[in-house]
Amino acid sequence: MMVKILRPEEPIHLKERWKEELQRNRKIAIASIKQGTWFTKSYWDSYKDVLKAQGVTWQDPMEAYGLCQYKFIKWIKGKISWEKVISALEEQLNIIRIKRVEWHFTNSSEV
Repeated sequence: MMVKILRPEEPIHLKERWKEELQRNRKIAIASIKQGTWFTKSYWDSYKDVLKAQGVTWQDPMEAYGLCQYKFIKWIKGKISWEKVISALEEQLNIIRIKRVEWHFTNSSEV
């Protein structure tokens, strides 16, 4: 079963705030954006019931975000759409899930 995530409304206010931060202090802003809790915490809090029902743990969105953080930076800079960012996050969540299933399959002992 593939993970399907809900698409939150584009957080324009956050995008504008990050643009301002990038102009003010680029290094700190980039580090903060890459860290990811600005997005993953609120996303998990809003959609955790739907995500848990699909077998997603709170760590999974953090890991997925880390794998596609550059897409969030491109979105902030206006180079890609919000839909592309969320689709990239969903894709990474599915890759994580597939790897987890493969790991359990190859590391489980036969009874």
